[in-house]
Amino acid sequence: MSDDSILDDINLTKRKTITNGKKYDFYIYKTLKLEKEFSKGKFGKGDTSISQIKNYKLQDDESEAMLDVKLKVSKKLDDAMTGFTPKEAKKVMDQVLKALVKRGLVKT
Repeated sequence: MSDDSILDDINLTKRKTITNGKKYDFYIYKTLKLEKEFSKGKFGKGDTSISQIKNYKLQDDESEAMLDVKLKVSKKLDDAMTGFTPKEAKKVMDQVLKALVKRGLVKT
């Protein structure tokens, strides 16, 4: 991983599970702070949900494997992206993803 600062980010959590009898480790990245910043407070608060966006990975420092990253976003943003006027929500989500790529996430 090129940027060690992501490990200091309180919004990143590593989860270790067993799925279908196999070890499955992944990260959950809570994006509320970034959503709030990029939307000037419109998004980034309230209930959260796991985004349908699943094509990002992050290198694990322990195993050096590329682990899946699940994005925990505000339900308000997630709903807006699939609603009748998704333009603003998608713009905010694009900014969030660009910021996360700068922090070490890799698009697959």
